[in-house]
Amino acid sequence: MKVDQHTMAAHRAAILDQASRLFREHGIDGVALADIMSAAGLTHGAFYGHFSSKTALAAETCRRSLERSADQWRGRAAEARRQGKDPFSAIVDAYLRPIARDSRHQSCAIAALGAEASRDPDVGPSMGMGVEALLLVLQELIAERRPKANAAEAALAALSAMNGGLTLARLLAASPKRSAAALRAAAALAKRVAE
Repeated sequence: MKVDQHTMAAHRAAILDQASRLFREHGIDGVALADIMSAAGLTHGAFYGHFSSKTALAAETCRRSLERSADQWRGRAAEARRQGKDPFSAIVDAYLRPIARDSRHQSCAIAALGAEASRDPDVGPSMGMGVEALLLVLQELIAERRPKANAAEAALAALSAMNGGLTLARLLAASPKRSAAALRAAAALAKRVAE
């Protein structure tokens, strides 16, 4: 049965959305294509009408996820401005919320998949493009605050602090106080970089 372009696009989006969620929760290697397709409400056989391989799906999922996050960051920054709050701090605080630590599918793909993606020469560069989208948002916000600063370098430092803090907070989850301290310390460090 022939499927129209609109339906094909909807199916592809569903596959990407479910892959993003499942990859974050279980890792790329921890999820079977059949699980992704089932979660998307499609048959396993339909997969190859959209992607050439699981690696191709992972690469697009990682890039798309981070680019969507960059769009969300821009929206969060705009909302913070409307409320008279600091947009950079709003992004940092949202990134380092306890729910981001406790719920992998609601947090950044870098923290959930970065180490795994960096080992794959086909997935890592795609995820890197998504990372660049996040860095650009931070860089623009830092440049607004500090026009003479090296905003590109400061954005790298801030995102490193944010991602590292989230990762450490997850690793320290058995000690709730220590885990919460990791989130707070990372937020303070990221904000200091932007001052």
